[in-house]
Amino acid sequence: MATLRTQWQRIQNYIWLVCGLVCLFAALVFWAMTDSDALVEVEKSAETASELQIQPEKVAATSLLGALQEEVRPLEMTTRVVTTGSYEPEFRGSKFINDNKNASSIELFRTTKDDVIRSFLKKQSDRKNFFYIRLSGENQIEQYVLLYGVYRNQDEAKRVLEQLAFPLPKTVQPKVQDIENYVSLVNDMGADEMGTNNKLYAVNLRSVPLPKVDESMLALPKPKLKPSVAETDPANATTTTTVTRRDEQGNVVDVQQSHSGVGAAPKQSGNRIPEQEINDPFN
Repeated sequence: MATLRTQWQRIQNYIWLVCGLVCLFAALVFWAMTDSDALVEVEKSAETASELQIQPEKVAATSLLGALQEEVRPLEMTTRVVTTGSYEPEFRGSKFINDNKNASSIELFRTTKDDVIRSFLKKQSDRKNFFYIRLSGENQIEQYVLLYGVYRNQDEAKRVLEQLAFPLPKTVQPKVQDIENYVSLVNDMGADEMGTNNKLYAVNLRSVPLPKVDESMLALPKPKLKPSVAETDPANATTTTTVTRRDEQGNVVDVQQSHSGVGAAPKQSGNRIPEQEINDPFN
């Protein structure tokens, strides 16, 4: 009984398999019959009014590409910088460096603050051989360099350096430099170009002795001047003025005292003018 049931299940499975294959074959035949190689053209819908208005604007915008090249010009490396800060008359710029690029100079020291150079210059009695520059650049931090003199070559600058005796710290060692080394690092306008190269004038002060006062002349009696106003009796004076004169040591030299008062009003004479009597003409 079990054997018959197993055979019947196998036959049923085969039947379902055959039916599936038949359905698959029928689907392939139907797909082959209905498939065609003809291309179907898809018509583009008409553009709306808004799209037609936007399209010319896009074309107009693309035609203006690069128009700002005239307005915003590329950076020119030849542009010189005019510093707004106040510098000493010894400040120099690129013009001075280019004019003396074939010469040499003595670099005394470098600093990041120009106040250090200013204070050093103010202590010098002779400043005609001093000048300083400002170094700046892409890979250069801002520094101020104090230079001394302009010489034809390094040998001449070295001979002058041996004779210099500036009160500099031991850590600061002056050295000879070619001015050509600063050409690419200086891009300023110097004080000589901006009209701030004011001449410096030295004022020499010397002590002068004070004139001596002859004490014998002070002891002499002075003539009394006649007063323009009549003298007033001290008993009737209303104001007393005392003038005391002293010498340089503070000793009293002369004392003058004056009195003044208000004079009495003049008395009226006894003859009085008789008053006129007014009579009424109607009485």
